[in-house]
Amino acid sequence: HFSYSNFAKLSTCRRPRWLGQLLESLAKLEYEKCPGVIQTVVVVDNDYTGSARAVVERFSAHLPGLIYDLEPVQNISLARNKTIAIAKKLDCEYIAFVDDDEFVDQKWLDELLFTLEVFGADIVRGPVIPVFADPVPDWIVRGGFFERQRYAQTGQRIRWGATNNVLIKREFLDKLDGPFDQRFGLTGGEDTHLFERLHRMGAIMVWSNEAIVRENIASSRANLRWLLLHSYSFGSMLASCDRALETQKKWLITRFIKGVGRIFQGSISFLPSLFLGYASAAKSLTYIARGAGMLTGICGYKLEEYKRVHGK
Repeated sequence: HFSYSNFAKLSTCRRPRWLGQLLESLAKLEYEKCPGVIQTVVVVDNDYTGSARAVVERFSAHLPGLIYDLEPVQNISLARNKTIAIAKKLDCEYIAFVDDDEFVDQKWLDELLFTLEVFGADIVRGPVIPVFADPVPDWIVRGGFFERQRYAQTGQRIRWGATNNVLIKREFLDKLDGPFDQRFGLTGGEDTHLFERLHRMGAIMVWSNEAIVRENIASSRANLRWLLLHSYSFGSMLASCDRALETQKKWLITRFIKGVGRIFQGSISFLPSLFLGYASAAKSLTYIARGAGMLTGICGYKLEEYKRVHGK
């Protein structure tokens, strides 16, 4: 069992209500499989007005070791890097990431740490389950547009990572510059870029089905316009990651083929989807949007999706 562990990592931007919900859930964390955990929570506010300070101060008595800092430049990579810099100064051995629009189950970190130990992993990811606090159209729920990929069982080796529910050995982050790349600070994709680099370093990433995080879905996202913009932005981000990671031009051909394939997939399924309901038609359109994003991303175009904050 772990007898000692630190964890830290949370950046926030103008989401005081959800930040409070997250901090409340972190204050209730329990450790049975990995007793003796020393828990540190670092909150870096990415709003230059310091709007999260009052929320953090309200929870300081309930979360010993709670730390607040400010990154005034709106850039998610800079905010994430500052949390990691603080964690390094505190000599944290493990760093867990969770987003400010989420809240965690009581056993969340206990399960991440236990899975890391049992399976000899360097990185552990867990499921993110959507929560609709406000009423949303039925087709949004039926289409599963906010359902994230889940894997069959705990301990399964996986390739892709994200910062919405993950635990990383800090020693791997020490080996990388940044480690989050500032070029992705307004477009998103800084975590995709990071985890691909960690994979190439040989880091072992596994899945923990029991380490559950729940994500609040803002009503401003539950519409076709946002889904299409997000799909387009995601495709563009993937192309940008390819550009940043690859030194040879073969990435361009590969991403071009994938982009054209997505557009073709969406196009041939669109007409039949009209007879299957709004959700099916919307899903076909998201395939086309993602493919278009890949093709324009190849040309260097970026959609700065993180300039707008949902759920303020």
